[in-house]
Amino acid sequence: MKKPLVSIVIPVYNKAAFIRETLDAALAQTYQAIEIVLVDDGSSDGSLEILKEYHERNPNKIVLIDQDNQGVSPATNKGIEKSRGEYIQFLDADDLMSSDKIEKQANLLRAKGNLAMASCEWVTFLDNPENYQKWKLNTYIDYPNPLDMVLDFFNHSEMMAISSYLTPKELIAKAGPWNEALTINQDGEFFMRVLLQAEQVLFEPEGKVYYRKPGATNVSQQKSYNASKSLLESYRCYEREVLKKEDSHRVREALAKNYLRFIYVTHPKYPDLIKEAEKEFDKFKFTHPVRIGGPKFQMMAKLLGFKNSIRLKRFF
Repeated sequence: MKKPLVSIVIPVYNKAAFIRETLDAALAQTYQAIEIVLVDDGSSDGSLEILKEYHERNPNKIVLIDQDNQGVSPATNKGIEKSRGEYIQFLDADDLMSSDKIEKQANLLRAKGNLAMASCEWVTFLDNPENYQKWKLNTYIDYPNPLDMVLDFFNHSEMMAISSYLTPKELIAKAGPWNEALTINQDGEFFMRVLLQAEQVLFEPEGKVYYRKPGATNVSQQKSYNASKSLLESYRCYEREVLKKEDSHRVREALAKNYLRFIYVTHPKYPDLIKEAEKEFDKFKFTHPVRIGGPKFQMMAKLLGFKNSIRLKRFF
């Protein structure tokens, strides 16, 4: 049987220092029925010249799109639009995959239909992928009901690197495009919608994704006012979509934890956004405490209350 085509969608913006390594990892996949859809989003550091070089060497494997800078979500949506694959593999321009990642997930999804998706382990690294850090996540399991995976993300403050998934394009069409109004957590919001459309998630235990830790500049940008505002809006998007799927106590409590966590990580900056998050939490009208944070923080919150503990958290 002819293997289904997998489109590896890679948006690129000023990643000249890393993009060769990423493209080599994509081209080294043991699963050969692939196309690589590169979307250069107005790079100014020589990334485009590298992409052209790889395109010229692999014209049958690589699709190259050159556009003015619009942001990661429009670039990713363009990549999806131009892809021809039955499955989509998203890959950040500085991340890597084990050579068997796609093949093992494609084999796992064979005969499962176009509403099943696969996940795998992801690890973090700084410079050398051989020196990686593993994470023991609760979500490294199969999910017969993908809503349970979404709620586990919320309850345990976990995430899945987007490159960990292999996703049918039909499922993405049902979920809709990346939200171009968001500037942070747009990937989490997108895959929340994809998971809500899926019938099952299968965990593949052998393939691996290598997620490169962001530099100091990126970390600083992720904590800016606009980024924090976008993060809060992404949690509102979570709430709107998840409650359509199931409106229950367990869902509302998991959603509420996102707003508490926002307050926890944002305090003491941006008091107006914190006030908005408090209103979002208060509307649930819980009659029992909702807990987040580590054991020390939870113990302090029991004794002093959540708000007082937030004020003191910088000291422990």
